[in-house]
Amino acid sequence: MRTLFSKIFLMHIVVAVTAIVVIIPLIFFLIGNYFIASQEKDIIEDAVRISQLSESIIDKQNNADAWNYYKMAIEFASRESKIIVINSKGDVVASSNNVSGVKLSNIDEAFVKDIKNGRTSIKVYNKGKIFNEQTLVATAPIIRNDAYSGKGILVGATLAVRGMPYLKNIQNDIVGIVIYTQSIVWIIAFIISFVLTRQITSPIKKMKNAAKSIANGNFKEKIPITSNDEIGQLAESFNSMTESLRELENMRSSFVSDVSHELRTPMTIISGFVEGIIDGTIPENEREKYLGIVLSEAKRLTRLVSELLEASKLEQGKAILNKESFDMNRMLTETLISYEQQITHKNIKISLLLEGNECNVFADKDSIKRVLMNLIENAIKFTPVEGKITLKTETNDKKVLTSVENTGEGIAENDLKHIWERFYKTDKSRGEDKKGAGLGLHIVKTIITKHNGEIFAKSKEGEYTRFAFTLDKGEENTSGRMIDYAK
Repeated sequence: MRTLFSKIFLMHIVVAVTAIVVIIPLIFFLIGNYFIASQEKDIIEDAVRISQLSESIIDKQNNADAWNYYKMAIEFASRESKIIVINSKGDVVASSNNVSGVKLSNIDEAFVKDIKNGRTSIKVYNKGKIFNEQTLVATAPIIRNDAYSGKGILVGATLAVRGMPYLKNIQNDIVGIVIYTQSIVWIIAFIISFVLTRQITSPIKKMKNAAKSIANGNFKEKIPITSNDEIGQLAESFNSMTESLRELENMRSSFVSDVSHELRTPMTIISGFVEGIIDGTIPENEREKYLGIVLSEAKRLTRLVSELLEASKLEQGKAILNKESFDMNRMLTETLISYEQQITHKNIKISLLLEGNECNVFADKDSIKRVLMNLIENAIKFTPVEGKITLKTETNDKKVLTSVENTGEGIAENDLKHIWERFYKTDKSRGEDKKGAGLGLHIVKTIITKHNGEIFAKSKEGEYTRFAFTLDKGEENTSGRMIDYAK
């Protein structure tokens, strides 16, 4: 199985080889084109000049004086080119003295056909049976106007030839330079690629090993962050995930410990008192008292199990919300009254700041009742004797804001961001009642979230704690009948 490192490094090698395979032929092509373009104008001019000179004399070889003058003119006009003149049959009739390297006897019919096309052209011929080196050839037709018809008649052609042995050498030299420089560049690139690939794959490899370690229950693994790029961000996210898993595992362990304690305590009390009643240790006249304690502990067990089931049901989306419009002011007041005994016992002052006679919300009544009971119960629990609780409702165009605030010790800033987490409990020594399992606020937040609302918590240590949540505004109830918006 190929590793990620080998795949990336192999990809770089393939790119390098592909670049070399493409670049070298391209260099050959471009260099050839450059040299042809640099000489194209001159060699074509040579061919055309001799063609014009040959127009009237190409078929007058019997006139020795004229023919000698013609050959001298070819030598003078040819400049750097080798000149070859052929007639309409393809026979060589004249040439410059510098045609060494051109095998005139090997000019075959295919070549003649190529140069007798009736128009000026230029072409590169490789070393072969006609030319003993790479050669640039320009052809120009020799055309004479017919005296009777006035039409041009092809009577021959002129070839201007320039050998380019240096072209191949230059091409080879440049290609050699390119290969040499490319080799140096690619060696450096391979080294850089190797280092970069290591930098990319090393954190990923560490994440793979850390993931295996986490799968085995070790949540202490951390990936060192060595960059600010995507790999660094991935490592940071991985570390955050590991931290979250560790916190979750700690909360789970704490929850199991807490629940075990919460279950063991009432079960021990129930078992001890029932056993005492059965074996007669508890006098008959005190049995009613201790049976009351047994009942209270049984209810405590029931409440704990119910909270666990409720939290599980809400998280799995199995809870069905039966939304309707109802008066939040009325529900808030009725819920508060149900805690009258605890409020009186601690001599807590109550302040009700309710907006209007009615403040209707559109929500599930039972769920919101659960939210209010939890928030008010917590407020009473953590309000000191002769402290104060303030209940308030406010409205805007679309939302109703309900808040519960109590004086007291408050919640530490570090705890405040965790209070909504399942099983999380703040300072376990706070308050007189230490029996909570850390599920209440988690359930509250889940309920409000499922209502598309928001819930906030604000606290100042030693002064106050305030919880507030929003719900959709309900329709005004003028008939005294609840309006079911779900229909």
